[in-house]
Amino acid sequence: MNAADKDALVRGIGELLLRDIATAGHDLDGYALIASYDDDGTRRISGFGYRDGEPPRAATPQTEVDAIGARLDELREATRVDGREPWTVCVIQLLRAGGRLHAEFVYEDAERWAITPETLAEVAERARPA
Repeated sequence: MNAADKDALVRGIGELLLRDIATAGHDLDGYALIASYDDDGTRRISGFGYRDGEPPRAATPQTEVDAIGARLDELREATRVDGREPWTVCVIQLLRAGGRLHAEFVYEDAERWAITPETLAEVAERARPA
């Protein structure tokens, strides 16, 4: 798969996220999706919505979650680097101003994005689109 195809996968995930956000009726300035994979391949998806000057709010996809998950699985395989394990965390950020879409792939230090009751607020704030 070439770079254009990989970019198209990321854009497709972004479009699904926008549809999910609109269906849920969220009025957001930004959005972040954190997808993490355990060693056994189990996928976890968490989403956060942002408004300027306000704390993050939980906004995990609801209506498009299955399609988003399938695209993430496809993206994970498409971005796999020969001789390395696939990434364990993907952070996708959407910013309303300018229509910005950014994807970050984490191969090491996945713990930095682990969401627990103790780390929830910190991780959600770190994922805020800038």
